[in-house]
Amino acid sequence: MSSRRENVAPDGKAAASPPRRTQAERSEAMRQRLLDATLQCLAEDGYAGTTVSRVIETARVSRGAPVHHFPSKNAMIAAAAEQLIRKVYIQLGQAIARLEASDERLHDLIYACWKELFLRSEHKALNQLLLASQRDPELASILRRLWTACYHSLGDGANHYLQARGPEDDVRQLMVLTQWLLRGMALDLPLVEDEGLLDHYLRLWSRLLAMHLQARPGVTSPPPRPAFWDSQIIDGQGE
Repeated sequence: MSSRRENVAPDGKAAASPPRRTQAERSEAMRQRLLDATLQCLAEDGYAGTTVSRVIETARVSRGAPVHHFPSKNAMIAAAAEQLIRKVYIQLGQAIARLEASDERLHDLIYACWKELFLRSEHKALNQLLLASQRDPELASILRRLWTACYHSLGDGANHYLQARGPEDDVRQLMVLTQWLLRGMALDLPLVEDEGLLDHYLRLWSRLLAMHLQARPGVTSPPPRPAFWDSQIIDGQGE
């Protein structure tokens, strides 16, 4: 008797086997697996601890797998950083889409950014890269290009959801300042024992911003598609 087992559908008929993935699909899946492992290592082990060996162990792949996709560790880090930026942008749109109309929509938007972006493991990975870039000129160069792309995307997203109250108020600049504020709060997070303190300052900043910005009524659609979305910011070749 054959030991081969067939998939059987609820009606008793043999179910069709799923189509085999193409070589390109398998290659992309492996690349994604390595990038996910890289981001996990950055969040858990820091930049110094994110070695190629550690990524291989986390991804549970062969030692030769990274070589086929990335010529160096820096190339892998660059690709992971770019994926991180894209992921954060998607999360921002998803967080805002879940907001309901309220009299405190500006505060709700800022709090959503804080909770859905700055408290997630992805931001821990980004912080590790930012800190490491202070002593790594090559990493700093990579992040500088990403930052430039993010600055424009953040501004476009902010203008999509917010509008200025006065002629001298600039939505883009105020939201960049908000990003820097939230990032600083995230760095201090391990030292803060009372989470209510953070809520207090988020509400305080929201009140200050409300003098200059207001949420566009009824806008819950995703932010505009960034100009870089269909191309790579970093060439991924490394050194």
